[in-house]
Amino acid sequence: MLLALALLAVAGVPGERLEYSVRYGPVNLGTLVLETLEPETVGAETCQHFRAELQLTRSFSWLFWANYRLETWCRDSDLTTVRSYKRAREPNYRAEWTAEFDSKLSVARYSDRGPIPIEPGTRDLLSTWHYFRTLSLASGDTIRTQLHVDRRNYRLVAVARPARTLVTPAGIFDCVAVVPRAGGPLGVVHLGAQSRMGVRTTVADGNPLPQERWIPVSIRTRIGGLTVTALLSSVSHNVADRNPLPQESGNPLPREEK
Repeated sequence: MLLALALLAVAGVPGERLEYSVRYGPVNLGTLVLETLEPETVGAETCQHFRAELQLTRSFSWLFWANYRLETWCRDSDLTTVRSYKRAREPNYRAEWTAEFDSKLSVARYSDRGPIPIEPGTRDLLSTWHYFRTLSLASGDTIRTQLHVDRRNYRLVAVARPARTLVTPAGIFDCVAVVPRAGGPLGVVHLGAQSRMGVRTTVADGNPLPQERWIPVSIRTRIGGLTVTALLSSVSHNVADRNPLPQESGNPLPREEK
């Protein structure tokens, strides 16, 4: 119970809203929003509920435009994924599905296809970002977890690198970088101590950051063949869930289109 309460505290509380600008080099491509929603019960599990909304603006359609929504429901006790949702809209591709992660049978059951084997303790991409927030990291620490993204399994191994300062519209942060080994879908994530607007927070190089205040300040990932960086632009709380998913009706989700 104490572990569950600790994870809840560091992974975010309902109403937290983190907004990012998404850039490809010097080009501003769009926005990323990470939200912590109200906890929900999935099956017999009490779960934390997180959502990510990524929009790449059509003003750069000569390069690439897209809209993605990711949602994850993960167990209080360890933030392993119980349910995962994805909706993708690209110029020539549309998809929408839900995957139920069965830890006892070690399978992920997709709404549009058959089950896929997974390892115990598997997390999806969004759960992994929030899981990083629960860790007390010092430079040189190694992180290992099982990752399942877009129907593929990965053994994620990442190393914490020394702190560096990042200046963002949301404030100035001293960050530790979580650097995955090559070959997976996850890019570098910079975790920093949350600051007030324009107020610098300091952390001694090599010492664990105060995890109760950690926040993803910069996230690097691949989208449509591009390596993009999401940089924190604002932090807010107590935001109502303005775009909830429709309640489950028993009807199948729309099938994948290409």
